[in-house]
Amino acid sequence: MLIAHISDFHVFASAPETSLVRADAEAAARKVVADLVAFTPKIEAVCFTGDLTDGGSDADYALLKDILSPITVPVFVIPGNHDKRDTLRAAFSDLPFTSASTLHYEAEVGGVRILALDTLIDGKVAGQLDAEQLAWLRRKLETVTDGLTLILMHHPAFPSGIKGLDDMSLIIGADELGEIVRNYSGNLRILSGHIHRPYQAIWNGVFAAVGGSPAFQIDLDLDQTHAEPGIVSEPYAYYIHRLNESGGLSVHARYVSI
Repeated sequence: MLIAHISDFHVFASAPETSLVRADAEAAARKVVADLVAFTPKIEAVCFTGDLTDGGSDADYALLKDILSPITVPVFVIPGNHDKRDTLRAAFSDLPFTSASTLHYEAEVGGVRILALDTLIDGKVAGQLDAEQLAWLRRKLETVTDGLTLILMHHPAFPSGIKGLDDMSLIIGADELGEIVRNYSGNLRILSGHIHRPYQAIWNGVFAAVGGSPAFQIDLDLDQTHAEPGIVSEPYAYYIHRLNESGGLSVHARYVSI
């Protein structure tokens, strides 16, 4: 089974909210989707880790749905800090959202359990996991499944080493999340976005990955004295998670020139 991990399209119907977002974000996103759809063997599910749009309007989500329309397999989305809960919920009403206040949910595809979390703080760049979601996740992970469990969350809890961006990642609930995942004995991975630079980590014993962004990519700046790095022109990378019949797992970066 092949599962794609994409993130941070930041598409907009009229004008971008974020100054760094490229003017042709729609065209870049369409190139990524076309590459994903054309990949062989066929990708069987897509995990999209937030900042689906740049402003969260109804028109933004209508455009996003059109961009994603060539994908005929399940797409699991979560909100990022540029998304809006009400309009996202309406656009993806087929997803089994659990709560009236946040957009977390559980789903399953091909024996893989999806636990999708909502880290959005209204009006803020940084993210949080509230007590309700942490309790929900704890209950879900009390059941150890035979297959893979994927936690989706926009703001990463695991640091990139890029100081300015780590300071506005998951600022509330990270320690509690670390304790929960550390105690899970099954096969678990965490997929995130937000950083606009692809990287991977082992965090509390769990494999974790952040997807890149076709809207703009951040330079690799590991100097801890810098507030925030600039942008860099690099091919966009999304991940393909390969699960074989014997339970083996591998992760591949797929590069798209945009």
